[in-house]
Amino acid sequence: TPSCRPGPFLLTVALAACAACGQSTAPAPFQSLVQRDWDRASEWTSDKDGNSAIKLSESTGLEDSSLVVDFTLGNGGWVLMGRNSKDHLADTIPLAFLIRAKAKGNLEMKFIDVDGSVFGRKVPLDGQYADWTQIILYKNGTEYWWGGDDNFDELAKIELAFSGQGGGKVEVDEIGFGPAGARPTFDPVGPLLDPDRELAGIGFRQRRDEALVPEETGVLEYLKQVQDISSPAKNVLPSQECNELQTFNNSLVAMAFMVKGERERAERILDFYAKATNRRNTDPSLQNFFYKGEARGFFQFVNLHDEGGDKAYHNPGNRSDRWMGDMAWMLMACKQHEKMFSSKKYAPLAKLLQSLLTAWYTKAPDGLGGYVQHGWRKGDQKLHEDHGHPEGNIDCYAAFLMCGDRERAAEIRIWLDRSLKGKNLPLDLYTWRVLAFGREAAPLLDIPEFDLRYRKTLTVNGRQVAGFYHGPDPKVENAWLDGTGHIAVAYLLYGDPLRGNFYANQLDGFMIDRELNGVTYRVLPYTANGSGGYDWVKQDRGFISVCAWYIFAKNKFNPMVL
Repeated sequence: TPSCRPGPFLLTVALAACAACGQSTAPAPFQSLVQRDWDRASEWTSDKDGNSAIKLSESTGLEDSSLVVDFTLGNGGWVLMGRNSKDHLADTIPLAFLIRAKAKGNLEMKFIDVDGSVFGRKVPLDGQYADWTQIILYKNGTEYWWGGDDNFDELAKIELAFSGQGGGKVEVDEIGFGPAGARPTFDPVGPLLDPDRELAGIGFRQRRDEALVPEETGVLEYLKQVQDISSPAKNVLPSQECNELQTFNNSLVAMAFMVKGERERAERILDFYAKATNRRNTDPSLQNFFYKGEARGFFQFVNLHDEGGDKAYHNPGNRSDRWMGDMAWMLMACKQHEKMFSSKKYAPLAKLLQSLLTAWYTKAPDGLGGYVQHGWRKGDQKLHEDHGHPEGNIDCYAAFLMCGDRERAAEIRIWLDRSLKGKNLPLDLYTWRVLAFGREAAPLLDIPEFDLRYRKTLTVNGRQVAGFYHGPDPKVENAWLDGTGHIAVAYLLYGDPLRGNFYANQLDGFMIDRELNGVTYRVLPYTANGSGGYDWVKQDRGFISVCAWYIFAKNKFNPMVL
């Protein structure tokens, strides 16, 4: 095929002055790397999520035409351009293209094989590629992301996607398969294994502690104070002393209150959701399980107070999903309450949630297993995506088991085991599987724990502290403290308990002081700092989900099993 023939290398557009002889040379003529380019908009299709926009057009390129991508992204949104390709993607043949951008967000370059395996590379756009820049991407410069399996078979499709927040304009020119031997833009992807990963003994390098440090009682007191001062009815909690009321985070806090014997406070939260089940509701943005009699579920987040024209307890700007994972976590909270207090108080709410998730369940296209679909998206603009979501289905697996639906849980487990491959997944796709599946899955913890792309050693308040980032990124020095809590609980209950002690104790090292109503509490923020796209995190205050995971770790409580 044309992609397998050697081609001329790109020459620089202009050569520097020759300092040795005092002479300068004229700009060299541009030469493309590719034998056959895909610079016409008609060769590409586009797609987007419900809250983003993309437009493909053409402009004058360095040789002939170039592709122009204008896009805007919703909060955490995505757009993409793709083209089918039956060309052979050899290990020695790269994808080559020139890029010039004035945009914010991320560029994702993806190779997709015939069985749906997606291998990709993600790079930030903000402040990058102001001038034409050559990109050379080999298959070994990508990592397995999702779908199919973690073996790359015959190439079926190439995609360039843009994700995150922001948007702008990106130009792509001379895109196609480059010549063998072209110098790669990116290093090969793979684990950065810590040489001390299996070091024996007790200590910081060994990541083992003999005992748990006693729980900081101020964390629970902080959650109680936030509950009392943040909402008009003193029931639900904002995520970080803000105006965003999240269903998932409140499900966690309800369970944290249960663990500490604060039944009345847990019931304040669950009562809020149990009462938001009015079948006659006709307000499409109200936090209510029903809309005109149809079961749709709870929004992922709503306003806690009126703000900017959006009412309290309403979906702000129709940006929120009725996300299946949130339903599963609220169902888990109801079942934990039933187990701990021998109470059927929330049985009606649990039945509604279980029935909704059951209605959203579908068999996998190949008939092997199945999954719960996404739910209503972006203010009910769309019901479901055309694929399953592994993280949310781990939640649903655990929730169905709690409800005694072992058959459906087993089908989801089949689909999850087939979908989740590789050593480059988001952290919670390892930790939550262990929490949901139990001891048999404990070896999964060593994938991120041994890998320095996930595990970070930071200096906080003058001392070394270890934690975990949300994914495998060697360039970011930050810790996602929710995830550090997950792995602490998973190690404590199903893996190496001394390592569980260590990570539960590391959480104490990330604590900050937070004063509310004249009282100082010890609390945990969402991340250790703002790097890696976490500049939205308020580093001077606590985040309620992290505080809940801290309580779970110190009390060796797994929220995903009874």
